Amino acid sequence: MVATFSWVEYNTQATDTGVPTNLNLGSTDARNLAPSTYPITANTYSYSKWVRGMWTGSFTRIDNLQFWMSESGTGYVTGEKLNYSGTTGTYNGTSTYKTPTSDAETKGGTMKALIVADPAAANIGVGGSLTGSITTTTSGNMGDFIIVQASIANTASAGAVQQKTFTLQYDEV
Repeated sequence: MVATFSWVEYNTQATDTGVPTNLNLGSTDARNLAPSTYPITANTYSYSKWVRGMWTGSFTRIDNLQFWMSESGTGYVTGEKLNYSGTTGTYNGTSTYKTPTSDAETKGGTMKALIVADPAAANIGVGGSLTGSITTTTSGNMGDFIIVQASIANTASAGAVQQKTFTLQYDEV
């Protein structure tokens, strides 16, 4: 058998979870939000998005979680920046949930610009470690939280930004 992957998004509190159909960022903490209904104004941040990868089905081990964003060739608009919680150095990720906020998400100062290419090594942990793995006995069959937040500078013009694609690559045994 093969593992089945899905995103799980956490909203408002740790028990408010669901499988999203999109990971749109906006000015509210909600799953499947419409950015035109909840726009991010200039010189502010979106609400942070707290998501985890979850695997179900029959598998032996999932590890080497690599997260990045594809710009789809269109790039960022002026004043737009996405930050995230991943790292390939000393692991500072989190397996502990915190209520999403529209303040600058710092997660202990580890948020940084979201990378736009495969990091070639694990940058999201499992159980607080980049070398951790998920097995069918791992509680919830999930990796650590991936936190994503948009920062919109006052130089940004009004209007929509280009669509981006988030990728979570992993090894399955």
